[in-house]
Amino acid sequence: MLQKNPFSSAVSVLTIAMAMTSVAYGSTIAKTVSVASPAAATASVMNVTAATSSATSGGVPTVVQNSCMACHGLQGVSPDGGMFPNLAGQWKPYILRELDHFKAHTRADPLSPIMWGMVAPLTAAQTQQVAEYFSSQKPASGHVYDPKLVAEGKKLYFGGLPKMQMPACMACHGTTLAGLPPFFPMLAGQKRTYVINQLTYFKSGQRVATHKGIMQYIATRLDQTQIAALAAYIRSR
Repeated sequence: MLQKNPFSSAVSVLTIAMAMTSVAYGSTIAKTVSVASPAAATASVMNVTAATSSATSGGVPTVVQNSCMACHGLQGVSPDGGMFPNLAGQWKPYILRELDHFKAHTRADPLSPIMWGMVAPLTAAQTQQVAEYFSSQKPASGHVYDPKLVAEGKKLYFGGLPKMQMPACMACHGTTLAGLPPFFPMLAGQKRTYVINQLTYFKSGQRVATHKGIMQYIATRLDQTQIAALAAYIRSR
């Protein structure tokens, strides 16, 4: 039996209004995503220098250069592989919210221990500096890997799954995937593998600490093919 939809009446109305939307899916199966263990990933950053609130001659905060760039890139576009999210252009209030959750250990997923360790020594001023810097960077450009999968993901993003009582992603993340701070992040151009991983974590209950459990509810309505399609569409924008 489906769980009761926890969303507001406004979102429910939006879902009903989209009930006539045709949502078709292909047979492409999401590839298994391999993720390094938190212990192994943490070991790679053990030599990070203690962060300071100063900046380099190029204007990059020292805290970003010392603590963030190895995983998220100097301008907030993470290295290929997709294990870590792009932060460039992300809303400052959302970044601050997630950093606070990591610091309090209230955001938990298989990779969270990495961030727990990274944010532990940061002062309030340094977290502000990190969020300010990354939010001011140019967002990552979109890339189309599979046009068919992108099209399927677009239908999901804008149409939801009415029969599963799942509203469209656009209800919270917007028609341009720009998000709505502080609870709903920008998604446009996000790493495909990262999106697949996070939706899978939400689906399995391995990721917690989101606004009113919305993403856990959404992800449990999706199968892996649909998750892969959404990730492909998000990456394409």
